[in-house]
Amino acid sequence: MSTAVVDVEPHRLLARSRTPVPSTQRRQRARPPVARTRSVVVTAASGTGTHPGIRLTRRGRLVLLTAALLLVFVGFTVLSGPAMSTGDAHHAAPQSVVVASGETLWDIAQRIAPGADPRDVIAEIVDLNALSDAGAIRVGQKLFVPGD
Repeated sequence: MSTAVVDVEPHRLLARSRTPVPSTQRRQRARPPVARTRSVVVTAASGTGTHPGIRLTRRGRLVLLTAALLLVFVGFTVLSGPAMSTGDAHHAAPQSVVVASGETLWDIAQRIAPGADPRDVIAEIVDLNALSDAGAIRVGQKLFVPGD
């Protein structure tokens, strides 16, 4: 590192002040200014041309982290694309049964789903057929029941 000393003469103001000056200060202004010099130390880095590294604040690191995460999210969103549909139905189509004489929804529920709770099966039958209640069935009526 090299150091140089330079003598600098201060800048003189030649313009007059427009504000009135008290008489005690007028005498002091009438004197010619004395030329003074100042020493200024100039320091230059030697040869390598390096500069101090960038120092990030906590907020700066947070902004960079947020920007990086946003870029990763956008990349995954763009590259993943929409899910393709195969067009296959993944639910079973409802089957139908005909109500026999003396048969109730409880009997039908136990017959079509022997391992399931009959109350849940009855609720599905009522929903599929838009029945007002579980007792609103007639002999010979065709009912849709949940499939396997």
